[in-house]
Amino acid sequence: MYFSPLIALLLVSFADAQGIRVQHRVVHPNLPITPWSELGTVALPSLHSISPSGSHATLNPSDTLLDDLSKFTQSVDPTLEGAMYQVALERPGVTDDVWPTSVVKACHLPGSTSAHLTIHFSPSGLPFAVDHFVSPVPHDGSCPALDTHKSYPALNTTISLMLPRQPPQRVHFLTPELRTPPPLTAEGEPMAPAPEKSFLQKYWIYIVVILGVLLISGPADEPAGNGGGQGGR
Repeated sequence: MYFSPLIALLLVSFADAQGIRVQHRVVHPNLPITPWSELGTVALPSLHSISPSGSHATLNPSDTLLDDLSKFTQSVDPTLEGAMYQVALERPGVTDDVWPTSVVKACHLPGSTSAHLTIHFSPSGLPFAVDHFVSPVPHDGSCPALDTHKSYPALNTTISLMLPRQPPQRVHFLTPELRTPPPLTAEGEPMAPAPEKSFLQKYWIYIVVILGVLLISGPADEPAGNGGGQGGR
């Protein structure tokens, strides 16, 4: 989707003034779609203070968070295969199908103790992607054996803000010079280079032409002699 610079500026101004509203829900492909509920609001610092390596921010949880998690438990059993927990960044003025969204297995939530949310910004300051992780998670990504309780816990969530990294400047004196590889024989062996020609092999045709011109022109004419000798006295 294309955003004009004016719209992007308005969105950035809105985010700076209001923060980013984070939505969440639990869904299953065979069950009715669960509506979004507000997870909380991320208070944003100024864009210039965000480091490309990541800056921390604060999540202010929604007042209805615990009630929403209880409703999730009633709507979708986390042990149900295919159940997914979604986290999205709300975008004013656009439908939720284009919100930046991250997904984890719902079965990973009951046994987890912490979560990490990374929000990625464009150079103009527009949030365009989100990564959400919970911990601990089995190394193979499988669903762990759950206890008798199947609730979705309100996790201790860490927030990181990321700007795109600039590519490094090309250093010409460190760049290796690429050369054309030598031709190979049918057996795959490098072909031996042709031997260097001698001076006569390179220029014999010119030498022959010069000698031919000299032979055709013949010797230079001798100057005419003086007149007869002077008579005696």
